[in-house]
Amino acid sequence: MARLSFRLIPALVFAASLTLPSVAQNPTPPQSQPQPVSDQAIPSDFTVRTYTRMVNLELVVKDSKGNHVEGLKADDFQIEEQTPAKSGKWHPQKIAEFREVHVADLAPPAAASRNAPGVYSNAIAVQKDAVPLTILLVDGLNTPVEHQAQVHVQMLKMLRQLPPNVPVAVFLLGDRLEMLQSFTMDPKLLQVALSKAISTANVGMAKMDPRDDPDSVENLEGGRGQVGPEIPAPASKGGSISSSQQVAGMAASVGGFSQRIFAFEMDERIDRTIKALATLGQDASGYPGRKNLLWLSTSFPINLASTLAVGAMTDDFAEYRGHWGELQQLSAALSDAKVAVYPVSLAGVQTLQAYEAGARPPDVTPRGMADNTSRDIMMQTAAVDTMHEIADGTGGKVCAGDNDLGDCVHKAMDDSSDYYEISYYSDSTDWNGEFRKVAVKSAQHGARLAYRRGYFASPRGSPTPEVQSAQLQSDCHGYLSATAIPFTARSLPSNKRGQLRFSLLIDSSALSIPATADGGHQLSLAIGVCTYNEKGWLLKLMNYPVNLTLDAKRYETLIATGKLTDTISIPAPKPAAVRLLVKDVATGKLGSIYIKTGDLVAAAPQ
Repeated sequence: MARLSFRLIPALVFAASLTLPSVAQNPTPPQSQPQPVSDQAIPSDFTVRTYTRMVNLELVVKDSKGNHVEGLKADDFQIEEQTPAKSGKWHPQKIAEFREVHVADLAPPAAASRNAPGVYSNAIAVQKDAVPLTILLVDGLNTPVEHQAQVHVQMLKMLRQLPPNVPVAVFLLGDRLEMLQSFTMDPKLLQVALSKAISTANVGMAKMDPRDDPDSVENLEGGRGQVGPEIPAPASKGGSISSSQQVAGMAASVGGFSQRIFAFEMDERIDRTIKALATLGQDASGYPGRKNLLWLSTSFPINLASTLAVGAMTDDFAEYRGHWGELQQLSAALSDAKVAVYPVSLAGVQTLQAYEAGARPPDVTPRGMADNTSRDIMMQTAAVDTMHEIADGTGGKVCAGDNDLGDCVHKAMDDSSDYYEISYYSDSTDWNGEFRKVAVKSAQHGARLAYRRGYFASPRGSPTPEVQSAQLQSDCHGYLSATAIPFTARSLPSNKRGQLRFSLLIDSSALSIPATADGGHQLSLAIGVCTYNEKGWLLKLMNYPVNLTLDAKRYETLIATGKLTDTISIPAPKPAAVRLLVKDVATGKLGSIYIKTGDLVAAAPQ
């Protein structure tokens, strides 16, 4: 069979001169090294995907009793899109593709051989019998330790109820995202993993508004929240400010500073949580069908504006502390990876802080208690809103009530076992990057629908080199192997001390290759290399852009082979580890492989 090899060495050498400066980051070593696989992991029979403006939806349809409604046709549904987003106008869309999906009928990827030394791959090998994959994320960053203990009780109950053929993976979000157990159907391994699923990362993090914290600086003696007899202030002379006024002014100033610190710490929690959820989506994107992500957490508030307004900076905080946009982007990314999120609240029925046992409200006046209660209710409501926003945005559901984890797993599995895939081409020509809401209606009486609620209308054209580099820089901080673009990396011998060389074999069936005006096709990739030191800190990023125009002959060859080959060189000194990235510029789909270089050996020649 013909082999298509794009000789890109000169371009790659030139691109190496554009390496970004070193950036120190928190240690983020991966949890497991990819296993060696052979080139046979990439199938040769495939269909090249030409990039279009197609919107894809996974649609779960159930009747009033919770049973799947089967046998529906495209004519049974109507799709509308809100464009432009700010206009409030809904436009009907024409369904282009429609199919009913039964996960058990999906053909899994070819299982990969794992024998060749010096060869690494992110290709996925799944069980022969396709069932919905389930990811358990224990969120120790946003969940107090006492609530995390509920996970172990619920996990034991879930293991007794779990069907024997369900692959489950367990992750813990603490100071970093950690994989405790890869996909397995062994209850004993899952039990061991859950026994480790506890983190103290939440200790010391922002949880309570400083105005309600009796130990905050602004609530110390003489501050706003003082309780008890007031100490008479000495008489002021000549209009000077009394000591009590000075204390009150200092307390107000410190209070504003404390609230800013609280807000910034909350922002850090939210940012780390969103990145962790997005990373899990990248890791699961290569698996077939609809996947379930059970997010075990007490969540974080979607909007802090109403609780953090302080004097003249109310407007600034109201604009800065809303996280609706970030959650929309997260939901869109997870939906693109066909990951539905099922948040599970670990807090149960929560008591207001002021009425908890051992509570010491700093201001027990009627006005103070009313303000404390109001802020607490808004914070809890905002956290619940976050769960609903992510669940609704990805087609999942919030698991509330008695926090029955086993029941939640069953619901998620049932939703992802049978569903409909609907695709349409948007009739809008204005691709300005806005978030567009999507609504699906069914002619089936009493049908209950679950699906993604919108998508981002990404603008046409490739991003600038600066934007591409920034995107790859962000991808370096991923903790897992991204699987949307399967590829294999083979270690090659090098004549220079400390230099690393790899040949890449990319599965081009996962790439978009849009047609050009002259009848050709354009291939745009961003190949990156992230290097790390012994502690797992990011050292630098090397960006190797690939832009090729394919004539008819080369395009036909690509279709016939299904593979792209390339060779990259990483200059000395040899880093402790590297992460190889392959990104489709048009769609943003990503593949990545992490390799420790200490035990790296060159693969045997073929």
